[in-house]
Amino acid sequence: MACPNESDRCTVLVTSCDRYRDIEAPFLALWRRHWPDCPFELVAVRESGGDDGGTAADGFDRVVATGPGLSWSEMLAFALERISTPYVLMLMNDYLLDSRVDTARQLELLSRAEAANALNLRMNPNPPRAVKNSAYAVSCQAGYWNREFLLGLARRTKSAWEFERYGSYIFDESDPRPIMVTERKEFPFVDALHKGYWEPEGVALLKREGIGYDFSQRGLPPFWPRLKSNLKKAVFAIFPWELVVRVQNVFNLGMK
Repeated sequence: MACPNESDRCTVLVTSCDRYRDIEAPFLALWRRHWPDCPFELVAVRESGGDDGGTAADGFDRVVATGPGLSWSEMLAFALERISTPYVLMLMNDYLLDSRVDTARQLELLSRAEAANALNLRMNPNPPRAVKNSAYAVSCQAGYWNREFLLGLARRTKSAWEFERYGSYIFDESDPRPIMVTERKEFPFVDALHKGYWEPEGVALLKREGIGYDFSQRGLPPFWPRLKSNLKKAVFAIFPWELVVRVQNVFNLGMK
């Protein structure tokens, strides 16, 4: 159980959906193994499987059930309206822990965000700088968020794609509160899925950790999705991120 004092500061919010329920068992198994002393409440948001009053379910401390028909951002906003802590550690449910989480370090990073009154402290330096109104100023990567600010972003976007791509360019420049990024990756996870398929790193993690999973439910990507993913990585490697994202936004390209 979360320590009452720390759980008043921050909530872990895991964005999920009924189509990805099969990922939650590996997520939870690795979460409990690698962060058994997590001091924050662990909350999942998806369409069903809990209730909006806050019933614990399925291994999470709480599941917020939105009902069907909402977009990713609408589900995020629905959950945030039912969380009271000033900060939220937001994760996707395919962010699988691959090593032990240092609780003392996480509390130190949260304190850094609080001391700066930060809108967001991203824990993966990809990109390495945090600059408002620039490519990936907003990212779904693991990070501590000011809950009210995150709620405002969710209300102004629809999909996770819009949240990152369009949300990165809707900062109020007169707002002095910073966005921040750590110098190195500070949250030990593997981004295990892409477009609904397993990444090889995710499969390797499950095998290494002895986590059972029925890969007939979902497997590695077939040729064309894998080719498109590799081409996209090549484009980002060759061209400046800022240029690529602005072109994507103008022409509505590359949606997740």
